[in-house]
Formats: sequence, C-alpha cells, structure tokens
Amino acid sequence: MSAKDRITITIDHDLVEAAEAAVAAGNARSVSDYINSAVRERASRHARSRLWLDQQLAAVRGSGPDAYEAARRRAAAALGLSLSDDDAGTAA
Repeated sequence: MSAKDRITITIDHDLVEAAEAAVAAGNARSVSDYINSAVRERASRHARSRLWLDQQLAAVRGSGPDAYEAARRRAAAALGLSLSDDDAGTAA
C-alpha cells in the first residue's frame, strides 16, 4: 500500500451518502477508500486522455503548424483539457 496523506475536504452531501452506501454494501472498505478510488480513476482517465491527445497530435504534426495548432486546441477542448503554450511541443 502506498503512503497516505490525511487531508480535509468538503464534498456534496449526496456524494457522502453514495460513499457511505458503498461502504455499507461492501463495495468499499471505507469512505476514504471510496474517495481514493474515485480520484485514482479520474487521474488515470485524464492520463489516458492526455496520452491519446499526444498520439493524435503526433499524427497531424506533419500537416503544418497552423493545422497542428488548430487540431491541438480542438482536441483539448473536446477532452476538457487545458493546454498552455508550454504544451505545444509535447506531442512528438
């Protein structure tokens, strides 16, 4: 098991109820475990989306800088990712 950090968060009441219900049903060991799993899943999904974006952009890189930049911005918007100017060279 990886090291854990204790934090304080504020979440919507219905989400607390969902986490507690998952624990009561035996689908999670604790509310912390439930929240940890949800955050891990979202981080993994984001990483997979980012990898996909980088691969797709690598495929269009040869189309020229204007086409590449337009594709980069459209793809990021579609995936809900924000790209800074520093990200422009990450799809190699």
